[in-house]
Amino acid sequence: MVHKKLLCSFIVLLTIIMTACSSTTSIIKSSEFDQVKSDLIEGLNVDTIYGTIEELTKEPRVAGTESEQQAAKFLSGKLESYGYKVETQPFDFERYVMPESFSLSVDGFGGPLSPKPFQYSVSGAVTGDLIDAGKGLKSDYDDIDVEGKIVLARVSDIYFSEMVLNAAKAGASAILILFPESEPIGSWSLGEHDKDFIPAFALSFDEGEGLTDFMESKGTVNATFAIEGAGVEKAKSQNLIITKQPVAKTEATKDIVLVGAHYDSVDQAPGASDNASGTAVVLELARMFKDVTTEKELRFLFFGAEEEGLYGSEHYVSEMTKNEIKRTAAMFNLDMVGSADAGELAIQTIDGMDNTVTKAASQANIELSDESIETEFGDRSDHVPFHEAGIDAALFIYNPVEEWYHSPDDTIDKLSKDRLRDVAKIVGSSVLTLTFNK
Repeated sequence: MVHKKLLCSFIVLLTIIMTACSSTTSIIKSSEFDQVKSDLIEGLNVDTIYGTIEELTKEPRVAGTESEQQAAKFLSGKLESYGYKVETQPFDFERYVMPESFSLSVDGFGGPLSPKPFQYSVSGAVTGDLIDAGKGLKSDYDDIDVEGKIVLARVSDIYFSEMVLNAAKAGASAILILFPESEPIGSWSLGEHDKDFIPAFALSFDEGEGLTDFMESKGTVNATFAIEGAGVEKAKSQNLIITKQPVAKTEATKDIVLVGAHYDSVDQAPGASDNASGTAVVLELARMFKDVTTEKELRFLFFGAEEEGLYGSEHYVSEMTKNEIKRTAAMFNLDMVGSADAGELAIQTIDGMDNTVTKAASQANIELSDESIETEFGDRSDHVPFHEAGIDAALFIYNPVEEWYHSPDDTIDKLSKDRLRDVAKIVGSSVLTLTFNK
């Protein structure tokens, strides 16, 4: 009799506990969804985002350096304070060593020339004829002789590395890449080291126009091109990963949603826009979602070494299992999402086509502001490896980018709290929608 009473009491107690647990982790009802979304957006704190940016921009966060590691420790500490378990994913990469000196001169040209070497450009000193090679496509070299010469080519839809290799294969000794008016030359990368590269400079639109006009008037011009002391060295970085498990396993095939940003910066740049802004918004989204019920697995990712060639995101994707890739519904990549003086908010995909991410974000913005967001082509950030793995991925960025991109002037005073808030709202609303099975 005593044992039966104890058993009954235990069953009653267990039922109460299970009921209490289920009430705090129950699946959101369709009738409650709009209120949950409203509460999520109301919980957004843009001052917290701004404070994170202030902390991250105390010094440049160059990949593979102590400053990048300190940034990772700061982010880990914040995530742990929110109650998350942080997974650190280390990886090795080859870091570019900046040149000790570089120069460009053109005989008889009196206009300004302020070239910048591309990351992963090789060293070399070349003197020779300067030849116009159009957009630097393979076909542009069919009818011109560039053997031993310096070629000038304009930014197009192909990768910078492809432009350099096309010139090298055609026999050129160096390449000068002219940027369009809408893009500052900043500090651009060729992606990774390649033994077949030739010395490569970037030149601004205004200076490029003056130089091409001079070339047209003279016919043949001679140039001297030099990069000294550039190279690569072994380095280490890390990704940070937190995973929010769903309240219950669903029957959905696509049951993982990813939200990420890179937290490193280029050398000598505080990196407020690029990319403390994206990092801080993702961190705030992680805080906002901590106690929100989701029906799909949600992962927040912080990538290292993006500026050196997307190393962090490439490593993360390489470590995903085939099943994980198959299960992943969407990848939201935030990069440069707060500049007051950049262009309008754009969503970029590798093929310029809509996908799960762009559709969800455009619908979210319609609900928030009665406006949709245009999808455009963009292939220079951490969404690239995910797209190449077959995952719907997109980049959120204000474009065209600001004129102090990749420079010491990329400071927090040039950011807009309103723009940071807008992106956080759009992505937060989109992610909640995708992690909820209506």
